[in-house]
Amino acid sequence: MYNNPKLYDDIMWWKKDDIDFWLSIIKRKKSIKILELCCGTGRIGLPLINAGLDYYGIDLSENFIKHFKSKVTDLNYNLNHIITADARTFNLNQTFDFIFIGFNSLAHFLTNKDIKDCLNAIKNHMHSKTIFAIDIFVPEASFLYRDDDKKVDIMDFMDSTYNEKMHILESINYNSSTEINHISWQFINTNDVTRFHYEFDMRMYFPDTLNRMLTDYGYHIHNLYGDYHGNKFDENSEKQIYFCKQD
Repeated sequence: MYNNPKLYDDIMWWKKDDIDFWLSIIKRKKSIKILELCCGTGRIGLPLINAGLDYYGIDLSENFIKHFKSKVTDLNYNLNHIITADARTFNLNQTFDFIFIGFNSLAHFLTNKDIKDCLNAIKNHMHSKTIFAIDIFVPEASFLYRDDDKKVDIMDFMDSTYNEKMHILESINYNSSTEINHISWQFINTNDVTRFHYEFDMRMYFPDTLNRMLTDYGYHIHNLYGDYHGNKFDENSEKQIYFCKQD
């Protein structure tokens, strides 16, 4: 899927509820220069560009970056601000007012070293007033401890390649010692024909773990929200939205 940007866009058709959140936060903070890590195909980045913001984006997938650039219609925008780079090792030789990792992308950083390297690379791009933000889900026990052989129908979407409706059956295998969830998606059309499978890993970041990591690696958490409405995080929150500065 991460080598197929069209498929990714097809699957993510429904995810729009965070765009106004980021736009309002960035404008309220009066951020002038913005950097998005793991920017993907531009789901969030395009609205920021279209709002006239000085947006930069990096992603590890060259295919995603090419697809993102192909969707930019603002002729005045500098496409060189969207680049292929590893969020753990990137160096853009400049600082930004606002840096963020959007919708669950942090979960693809599987080890403590991945996180440490990423957070250190981010620090090199921050000035004294830079805000760094993370948006990630709160792991749920019902999700993590589902039977390995149980398949759950998680979503429907229209596949633009096959021009047909598909649904995704998901099965998982969670390793509690590593906090890594091995996830398998089976793509099935309405005739019950399996088009393809996709397997990937995501680390489950519990609030206490992420709080500790951010603090240990030199960040001060000055806000933690539980949703896109700006409500404070609590035990019922489904999301962890961190806003940090350097210590």
